[in-house]
Amino acid sequence: MIVTQPVNVILEQLPNHEVLNPLLEADIRAAGDSSGSRTAAKCYRTRWDMHEIYPSFEKLCDGVIDVCKRACGLATEEDGSPRDYNLKTHDSWGLIYKKGDITNAHQHYPCLWSWTYCVSACEGCSPLVFPTSEGKNEIEPENGQLIMWPSHVLHEVPKQVCSHERVMIAGDILFDGWTST
Repeated sequence: MIVTQPVNVILEQLPNHEVLNPLLEADIRAAGDSSGSRTAAKCYRTRWDMHEIYPSFEKLCDGVIDVCKRACGLATEEDGSPRDYNLKTHDSWGLIYKKGDITNAHQHYPCLWSWTYCVSACEGCSPLVFPTSEGKNEIEPENGQLIMWPSHVLHEVPKQVCSHERVMIAGDILFDGWTST
């Protein structure tokens, strides 16, 4: 038996994205295209460990973890008192979609949370799509927008139809143990 429930998708506009986005885009371009044909993303894709190499990615990933912890809240001890936990970035990478590029439906299990961050997009750029048995839920990209969802959820990006480059960052978060008291 499979019990289906609504999926929480977290959307948040990150502050100061006007300052960080040019640095992120420069680092995406400097990292180069590592895509080949091995992944669901059929576009320019950087290496997976950008947060370990580029300070701009490290700063973004730290902010993403802050948003995740704020959105999900603290766990509790057996007596009901708050219990904090550590999260860590498992991977992060940059993507540049040109006209005709897509990302096929896929998921990121066994990670805990997956996310995308919009560095640069226009109104005509392709949305992030969550296909469901009832249809599709679409989220249009906006500069500075963070979208987070449980990693087991299927998602895709349909064919980029406009000529504007859709510049995105994606990543995954893992549970990394309980904090010591």
